[in-house]
Amino acid sequence: MKHDKKISVHTAAHARLLTALLFLLFCLGTGAPSVHAALARKDAVQTSDLYNPHPADGDILLPMPGGLKMAFRLAAVPARGLLWDMPLRPGRDDIANPGRAYYDRRFSAALSAPFTLDDLPESWRAAVPGDGGTSFFYLIAKYEVSRGQWRAVMDPKFSAGNITADDARPQTGISWYEAVEFTRRYTQWLLKNAPDSLPRFAHDKRNVGFLRLPTETEWEYAARGGQNVGSQQLLQEDFFPFAESCTLNDYAVFRQGGAFVEEAARIGSRKPNPLGLYDTAGNVAEMCMDMFRFSIGGRLHGSAGGIVRKGGSYLSDAAAVMPGRREETPFFFADGPASAQDLGFRPVLTGINTPGGDRPEELAAAWQAAGEQPASPLPAARNPLEELDRLLALAPNDAVKANLQQLRATLKENNIIVARQKQLEAESLLRTGVYMIETIRNYASRQKALENQRGNMAADAKKTEGDSRTRLLEIIALADRGLEQFKISLDKSLTFYISKVAETCTLDDATFADALAQLEKDFAGKDPFNENMRRNLAIFRDHAERWRKGTPLARSAVQSRLLERRFQ
Repeated sequence: MKHDKKISVHTAAHARLLTALLFLLFCLGTGAPSVHAALARKDAVQTSDLYNPHPADGDILLPMPGGLKMAFRLAAVPARGLLWDMPLRPGRDDIANPGRAYYDRRFSAALSAPFTLDDLPESWRAAVPGDGGTSFFYLIAKYEVSRGQWRAVMDPKFSAGNITADDARPQTGISWYEAVEFTRRYTQWLLKNAPDSLPRFAHDKRNVGFLRLPTETEWEYAARGGQNVGSQQLLQEDFFPFAESCTLNDYAVFRQGGAFVEEAARIGSRKPNPLGLYDTAGNVAEMCMDMFRFSIGGRLHGSAGGIVRKGGSYLSDAAAVMPGRREETPFFFADGPASAQDLGFRPVLTGINTPGGDRPEELAAAWQAAGEQPASPLPAARNPLEELDRLLALAPNDAVKANLQQLRATLKENNIIVARQKQLEAESLLRTGVYMIETIRNYASRQKALENQRGNMAADAKKTEGDSRTRLLEIIALADRGLEQFKISLDKSLTFYISKVAETCTLDDATFADALAQLEKDFAGKDPFNENMRRNLAIFRDHAERWRKGTPLARSAVQSRLLERRFQ
């Protein structure tokens, strides 16, 4: 019996071994769940991975050859009218790298866009932020152009049935001229195969939206988060606000420490920015339409050089992937058009500034109204432009008339400059008041914390004797001096805040309303910072309107409202 049992165990083990060998031979012979198969699954790519691996609300998809698409996001630029724009300061003040100051330092610029709400297809308007009727629009690609998208436009033999994992990576190794040619071919394909997918100007049958490379200002506005971040963050911060518990590594493919990344990642491999764009930091750098100029004295230098390259790449360090970083790439090297394996692009969809249809009349009306009224009221005096119009009607000859017309044009231009400066000053006044609320709360919070600590130390001092008690009393005395300083700082900050509220009484109703509307757009973002700024703006508006109506609140009531925990 023991012998039979040993044979049985041996036979069972032999059978298990034979089964394992047969299974191994089967896997090697047929390619069933093997290492190669596992790798194949890992590298598998779907068609959508080439153009929109992360679908989201607000995406605008345009068709492409071969059944692909290109995803865009809508960039909204707040402006008061067709002839107004949004002041911006692209670049970066990198204190840690003073040698790059004339490359990167912030400079004065302005941004607007050609499309109004009426120019956008009906299906796109769901992507327009609130109060979009007073914004102007352009579209920017959600991702860097992938190799698959490049082949779809540039290779007549492209087939979506022959895509590989590499087709989901950004297209690189191309010149600026080739990138421009891509935008030309793609626009031409859309006009022929999907003309209704492009925006058109109201009542203009000839002009239509088209693709091109972005300007540096268009690129940087969108890369920093566009309309979804506050204007102060656009002007002051090096990067857009991170989501909670996130770091730069969650948004960018770049070189960290001494470790080099071997190649670009697939498009959309990290998190999106507040506008919904992917890979604006790192992965591959991106070409702009602009030529590179040094930043000197807050403006761009007069020498136009090579291509502006933005965003850094997988070969860059953390400083080089900041949105404000400015680098130059030549149009040509000695051996021909310049290209790089870490340089790609993303197009914008935009249009011309002078289309037909209703726009010429709208532009003419906007220009006619601009600067016709003095920026500041002139008591007991007529509008100088009206006086000049009267003199023009009485001009004795053409020479006098020409001189009066030149004077009128100069005064009108000056009125425009003064009016815009006045509007910016009004916005700055309101913005100062909004931020002073945070300063006041900060002082009050620190004062409260110190009061609690002082109370705890006073309680401990009653239970302590000797040197420990002496030391506690010294610290309590120091805390008392600190509390007095907080009291003074809080009092002075409240006085300054109230002065800003009262100063709004110097603004006319239109200027005050325009400034409020602009700040509401500036703080339109959905992050905690902008939500808090919107609450502060509502408080400042309430206080200002009371002052403007002649019914100001008492100082104690103002302070109570600023420091209350619950907001109405």
